[in-house]
Amino acid sequence: MEIKVNKGKILVYRVFDIGSEIDLEKVEALFEDKKLKERFKLDRKHIMSLVISKSPVSVHLGPVDLKLTDTVFTSELVAKVWHFGTVSLCFQIPIEPGTKWNDLIKIASGIEKDKEIDDVAIQKAKEFQSDIRAAIPVLTEFWGLHEDYVTYFVQEFDGLTGPLTTLSEQADLAALLLAESNDMLADSIKKNTIENWYQYYKDDIVVLDWNSALVVEPNGSMDVPLVIEFALNQLLEMRYYDGLLDERLNTLYNAVVGRKKGIFSKQYSKLAEEAGQMYLEISEIVENVENSFKAVGDFYLAQIFRASSKRFRFDDWKKSIDDKLGNLAEVSKLLHSEVNESRNQLMEMIIILLIAIEVIPFILGLIKT
Repeated sequence: MEIKVNKGKILVYRVFDIGSEIDLEKVEALFEDKKLKERFKLDRKHIMSLVISKSPVSVHLGPVDLKLTDTVFTSELVAKVWHFGTVSLCFQIPIEPGTKWNDLIKIASGIEKDKEIDDVAIQKAKEFQSDIRAAIPVLTEFWGLHEDYVTYFVQEFDGLTGPLTTLSEQADLAALLLAESNDMLADSIKKNTIENWYQYYKDDIVVLDWNSALVVEPNGSMDVPLVIEFALNQLLEMRYYDGLLDERLNTLYNAVVGRKKGIFSKQYSKLAEEAGQMYLEISEIVENVENSFKAVGDFYLAQIFRASSKRFRFDDWKKSIDDKLGNLAEVSKLLHSEVNESRNQLMEMIIILLIAIEVIPFILGLIKT
């Protein structure tokens, strides 16, 4: 019997950096209607395994029509605002009851190929940024970088024979997660794609991949998608500040390499001050992002968060940022050293000049006598 989905939804995420930081209390004040906003919260009893510094605020932006595979789907758009400067837009597309698994794969393929979602997301992100302008000290206008992710959230199946652990034998999970509408996937690819498989109860599963996830949750709890979304926002910030460090380091290198400095020039002093300030600011922001959500135990949600971070190669991005911060610190030290050398040279010149002022009249007096 063919697997069908009787109840579920597709969560299509687009995550943007919209500011240096966001005052969540001001965001709540801007949306006084309680139906429009809500604070992030987890349902599971073992949430003590997770530490959340500041809960993000969700704002319901209303229905948005998306055309996928020649079919128009009405999605519900929700914006979730995070205090470290990001907004994640989630297009919640309901799955029509009785949708066959192969038809769901075709929809997944349509989402993967569709460019309209990006355009709509960028437009909505800009509008939302403008709406909460009062809560953002410094705006970000770089829209070329964003994170995208898709979570297939299923509550009810039809046609499954046997326990849920046999789902991978009866439905092509890899084709769904990779959005491949054909049956040409190699066995090795299929195996690697669904190897991150997790269960808490016998009737739920989570299959994580780097760009998508399948979540089967009969009771409708959104804990797992929320945890994945948290990791996704942290990943975007790591990528954003990694790129920002590249840009700032290149600017410093170009300002220093191949240019002669004068003794009276304040260029190096200014660059040294900027480099030091930049190091402190980015270090603080990165630490703030890392501390915003921590897994402190080995319970289910903590495992999902760690697995998501690993699948997103979070440690690689963190190492890249640490290395560049180290380079920035070395450049700052070098510039300060150059500034001190210039000051020492200037002091030597002043001392020589003062000595000359004292000595020259004495010499002139001796010559006259």
